[in-house]
This record gives sequence, C-alpha cells and structure tokens, in this order.
Amino acid sequence: MELSWLTKIRIAVAFAIGVVLLGFLPWSRLTPDAGGVFAMLSGTIDIQDVLICGVISLGAGFLASAVCTPYGMRIGVLAAPAGMAVWSFRSADLSTIFQAGPAANDRLAVYSALKFEGFIWLAIAACGFIGAFAADRLLRRKSLDLHDKFEVGFKLPPFAAILTAVVATVVVGNFLLKFLAAGISYPDKTFGTVTGQPANLQIAFAVIIAFMACGFATKLFLGTNFVWPAIASAILTSYSIIIYAKKPVMEHLAASWPAVFFAKTVIAILPVQMVAFGCIGAVWGYWLAVSYRYWRKLES
Repeated sequence: MELSWLTKIRIAVAFAIGVVLLGFLPWSRLTPDAGGVFAMLSGTIDIQDVLICGVISLGAGFLASAVCTPYGMRIGVLAAPAGMAVWSFRSADLSTIFQAGPAANDRLAVYSALKFEGFIWLAIAACGFIGAFAADRLLRRKSLDLHDKFEVGFKLPPFAAILTAVVATVVVGNFLLKFLAAGISYPDKTFGTVTGQPANLQIAFAVIIAFMACGFATKLFLGTNFVWPAIASAILTSYSIIIYAKKPVMEHLAASWPAVFFAKTVIAILPVQMVAFGCIGAVWGYWLAVSYRYWRKLES
C-alpha cells in the first residue's frame, strides 16, 4: 500500500497548516527571552496563552482535515504536532537553564516545574485531534477501506490492550531514547556514563523514531490506535523526571560535571519536544504497520 502523490501532497498541506497556524501565528505570545528555553517555567507562557493555542490547534486540525477530505482524520491529526514541532525547534536547550543556575537545588526546581508540563502540551495536541475528527465527521460522505482493521498477534480485551500499549511505549521509548538521543558520553563512577545535551535536531530524530517503533509495534501486535502511544509521550516525560531527576543525582552532577551533562538522556528532552515529535512518530508508526500488514497479506 504505497502512498500516492496526492496523499503525499495532502500530508504536506496538513503539516504546512499546522506550522503556519499553530507554529508561527501565536509565537509572539509564546516566545521565550533571547536564547531562552520554550517551557512554561520561563514565565512567558500563562494559562491564557495555552487556551489560545488550544483554540488555534482545534482550528488547525479542523482545517487540515477538511482540506484532506476524504482522508481528513487520518492526515489532519498531524497538523497540531507539526505546529508544536516549530516551538520545539525554536527552543534553546534545557542545559541553557542549568548553565545559568548550575546548583543542585536550581536544577531540582526546574525539573519540578517541568514534571507534569507534558500533559499541557498533550492537551493542545488533543485539541488538534478533536478538530480533525470533527471535520472528518462533518465533511466525509463515504466510508473508506484503509486496511487498518486486521487480526493481531495478541488478542487482549480492549482496556488491557490499551494499557499494555501505553506501558510498553513508556518502557520501550525510554530504552530507545537512551541510544538514539545520546550525545557525547563520558564514564562516570556513579552512573556508569553521563551524556551531553543533544541538539534539537537529534532530539527530533530520536523521539520520532522511538515513537514510530512503538506505534508500529502496538498496532501490529495489539491492534491499538495511534492515540495511545501519543498519550504515552506525556507519561514518559513525567515518569523520567520523577525517576531520574532526584536530589542525589542532581547533587552529583552539580559537583562533578558541567551543566551540559545529564545522567540520563531522556531528561535532557523538554516535554514539548517529547509530545510534539512523539505524536508525529506514533501516527507514522501506526500507518507503517497498516502498510506492512497489507503487503504481507498480498504476498501470502
């Protein structure tokens, strides 16, 4: 099941709508100070800004889905994560904050503020998903056979399959990011190794590939929707901070290493980066699994 040139154009249009409407349109309300990090802890983003972005995300998802009819829901969901990816690329590194305040308590305060921020960005992405779904229901006039319904390897009750998909994505995503997002590493007597801050482009690559793999596996083996690996992106960033960003860890790093080094690569990734690129990867992996299953069926 190869993508037609028209479908590829639709995907590009959905990305462009998200980039323009969500990535650039509200940027004046969100932009951090020069050289700053894109995060709510920067003080430049308040609840009103988040609500405005939610409304814009809803509109971007709706418009992308409408333009991509009859495949609106399947393609329009990419608009909001594409716009959020712009925010991610325009952000400074997390290590920038730590260089300004390298003490252990300063780092702990930063992680405390970031701990549950991923769920805020996930809510904005969800608004785009809702907009895409609404446009699809309103505008699509015919049913589609997209070959995304098939027998899976592990037949679990729906709730068990969803729970397994989310937990597996958190565990496997954490493992893959350890390697995919790793920068320059040095041996450390306490942690084994410490890793330098990865660049934004490397973070984008690592998170997309990790969640693409998870979206592929959860669809192929569990039959779950891409929504669940996407939701796991916010859970992963919170889980990682809770588990790895503890006081003894921060104290050792502050005493032994420059502020650009981390005990675990995953906690060098901002929540907005994890959610934006994680959603893109989850959708991509889902449809790769559908395509793989379709070709396997034709060959058999």
